[in-house]
Amino acid sequence: MVNDSGRTPRQSGSGKPDRPDKPRRSSSSSRPSSGSGRPSSSNRPSSSRPPSGSGRSSNSSSDRTRSERPGRGGSAQFGKDEQRDDRRIELKNEPAIPEEVLNETVDPDLARELSSLSKENAERAAQHLLAAAFYVDTDPRRAHLHGVAASARAGRVGRVREVAGYAAYHAREFEIAIRELRAANRISGDGSMWPVLADSERGIGRPEKAVEMAKDPQVKLLDTDGQIEMKIVVAGARRDLKQVEAAVATLKCAELENETASWAARLRYAYADALEASGDHKNAQKWFVKSAEIDINQETDANERIKSN
Repeated sequence: MVNDSGRTPRQSGSGKPDRPDKPRRSSSSSRPSSGSGRPSSSNRPSSSRPPSGSGRSSNSSSDRTRSERPGRGGSAQFGKDEQRDDRRIELKNEPAIPEEVLNETVDPDLARELSSLSKENAERAAQHLLAAAFYVDTDPRRAHLHGVAASARAGRVGRVREVAGYAAYHAREFEIAIRELRAANRISGDGSMWPVLADSERGIGRPEKAVEMAKDPQVKLLDTDGQIEMKIVVAGARRDLKQVEAAVATLKCAELENETASWAARLRYAYADALEASGDHKNAQKWFVKSAEIDINQETDANERIKSN
């Protein structure tokens, strides 16, 4: 199993960074984006198991930064009490909302999506989304419970299902993640969660499904980040299927020379790991070192920015 710390690669004595290869978002923050709840670099099924952060599709709305909790800072009003609600919802054992998010609000776009609900239900669903984002890195199980509650209250809202899906993914509830993310995709048409969906298929032991998903038209709509994440997931699926050479071929791409993208170290690490599995230890070691070098450089840059502020 891979290290689920979610940290970027660290160079060990062997020159091989200790890090997972799973779907994640391009931002360096540890929080899910405003209401998106997309996965960070942690909690992937396993070392060659699903990785990558879901890149947003090219025809979707602009990417939300993970440094924001589900829509933090928004001020839009929810729907009025007289607005139609699907039904009166009474959830048993609904998780308590943490005090840390009680005074936060979701972003205006998400608030508008929730406006078809009653005011009380919309506000409660929003609080569960904020709680899911708050706990996703530190307590994935609790985040998942809040995702379940939000989905029960607002199951027809695409971004709610998306958050619930990513929370389930972090909690390694891959069957639930698949159900929620597919529902989100049907509602919104946004294919940005495709890499995480494929990774979840690996998580339930269906790597062949992950490989098949790579041929779906949705993949062509992913941005560069999403395309790279999908490559990493598919390579992991090939490894699951004992198709090591195919895994190497999947990851051998021009983007390996990129040294600045958020996924650069992870792509190089996944490539090195596949090379090692294929028996090419010399080249594997070279790419492990190249991966670690990017991580060191990015950490140095981050420290310098902190000092300058």
